Amino acid sequence: MLDNLRSMAVFASVVRHGSFSGAAKELGITTSAVSQQIRSLETDLGVSLLHRSTRKLSLSEAGESLYAAALQMVKAAEQGRDSVIQLKDEISGSLRIATTPELTKAYLLPALSAWLAEHENLTLNLISRGNQADMIEDRIDVALIMSEGNQGTALTTIKQVLVASPEYLNSHEKIETPKQLSNHQIVLASEKSSESLEFRKNGEKTSVRVHSRLYSNDYNTALYLASAGYGVLKTNELVAKELLASGKLQVVLPEYELPVLRISAVTANKEQMTAKAQKCVEALQDYFKK
Repeated sequence: MLDNLRSMAVFASVVRHGSFSGAAKELGITTSAVSQQIRSLETDLGVSLLHRSTRKLSLSEAGESLYAAALQMVKAAEQGRDSVIQLKDEISGSLRIATTPELTKAYLLPALSAWLAEHENLTLNLISRGNQADMIEDRIDVALIMSEGNQGTALTTIKQVLVASPEYLNSHEKIETPKQLSNHQIVLASEKSSESLEFRKNGEKTSVRVHSRLYSNDYNTALYLASAGYGVLKTNELVAKELLASGKLQVVLPEYELPVLRISAVTANKEQMTAKAQKCVEALQDYFKK
């Protein structure tokens, strides 16, 4: 049974990295040792867990079923280790936080700097995925996210704004109302080519459906397109701060309000949340209360 548990941990690492070599690097063993562990587990269970090809690994039906259990086993082992550490009244080990570079620079590091200094045995692993992180599969302790919805523990808010380059605004029809956006080129920071924008002015709501020929799920790419004069972009004051300050972007329809973005700390459910994750969220809350 002990050998099976070890092999399941190796199996979980292989699936997470998508390769034997990635798992070997994480676990500090050879690729052949990883391969042997997987073969041993498949032999013991009497099923094939992975479909192997020259291009990639994929899970069999049995592999998919076992992977969920393997993830829970690894998480339980990590929690057990952390629980023992906490008995010493000491916050240590690895804390995995998923966020974006912008949130790391503007909020996360300033908020946690004093807390990290108090806990020298704590290792901070920053995962640059933000809202796209899978809390279970990526073994995330805390995710610091921006969203219009209510998720996790709310910390602060950021205004959303419409922006465009001076060159674009000077060469196109003046934008005085949201409805006029349908006559303009739109850039979207999204995986979809259309989006509904909701505005509020003097208590009245206006909704406009916009469509884009240029869109990207990467904020920096969308900002580049807008600053290069390709159209009007909905963004937020945090990521556009430097471009607005330099004059490369200007706010469009400043008298109209877009929904605010909430910065929140998201954790796993209470049964899976570690003590250090809880203390991290508390440190973030304390920072934003000041």
